[in-house]
Amino acid sequence: MTQKLSVLRNGFFLTVLICVGAVAAHSQMPTLPPLPKTGSLSTPTNPQQFTFVVAGDNRPAKATDPQGPTPKEIFAAAQKLGPAFVMWTGDTIYGKNPDDAKLLHKQYKEFLDIARTAGVPVFNAPGNHELDDSKDVPNAQMLQYYISDMGPAYGAFTYGNSRFIALNSEAQAPSGTTGTCSPDQADKDDQDTKSKAVKKHKKHKKDKPNAPGYIDPAQLTLLQKDLEVNKNLAHILIFMHHPVEAENCKDALAEESVKALKQMFTNYSNVSYVISGHEHLYYNPQSNSGLGQPPSRTDPSQPPYYLVTGGAGAPLKSTPGGFYNYLVFTVDGAKISAEMIKLKQ
Repeated sequence: MTQKLSVLRNGFFLTVLICVGAVAAHSQMPTLPPLPKTGSLSTPTNPQQFTFVVAGDNRPAKATDPQGPTPKEIFAAAQKLGPAFVMWTGDTIYGKNPDDAKLLHKQYKEFLDIARTAGVPVFNAPGNHELDDSKDVPNAQMLQYYISDMGPAYGAFTYGNSRFIALNSEAQAPSGTTGTCSPDQADKDDQDTKSKAVKKHKKHKKDKPNAPGYIDPAQLTLLQKDLEVNKNLAHILIFMHHPVEAENCKDALAEESVKALKQMFTNYSNVSYVISGHEHLYYNPQSNSGLGQPPSRTDPSQPPYYLVTGGAGAPLKSTPGGFYNYLVFTVDGAKISAEMIKLKQ
């Protein structure tokens, strides 16, 4: 009886260990490795002080076009600056053709050959050009190509006193998911502009019934667990392709995703910045003009700052913020600041 009880106890103990291990393995986002050929993260000399570069949206105007000069210029600037790493906000290739594997592999190779010139690890949060088909619908085959050539579509890593989380905002949205646009939001000041914007929005909804960007529940669950585990870090920065706060509402995440993320962030004061691309421009919604330099983060009681940097070489938007740009972030203990670098066109 005693021996049998001992066996049961041992069995229960082992089961507990196994269960605890399983929970630990899924208590954070999966590890996001650097893109192939771009090296590995080094141990920070000072975990409290380091820099990193952020940019995105370099894809060419056409599938047959080569990469333009702008991403090469940004990676060259990064190489000269010597940051800890570079974060990219997606649309690294033209993509959108799941039936042409050879062309996609060629496009990825071309981008990776440019990215490696930075001399530091490069990470990416994929966009619609990597993961959608020609009808702007998330495509399983495109996802597999991305994983094969670039790595996981989402994940996270810790560097120094900060956590960096890349989300896949191009998950398949449930039928009926809506974007954040509404006729009232399109333009409240100019009725003529409003009419044009509403017509454009209706056409977009007809072409693509679901929202242009979506974070699926599985990612949201992992994100919440990750934020909880890392709530004692000084800073958490979240990267994704589609904006939470967009210059044009039709380019934002689905309303459901926006609400879920913003509600989640209220519980974690160390979420410092949420950075996106997709819009081929620079946009700082904290600035009255939308063009001001990014605000420094020193007060954790404030909501996170939202930024859009989508000016790494893709065809620019015809708006005041439509210029080539990238961001340089500096972490200094509890303070984190950013500078927007405007490139000549």
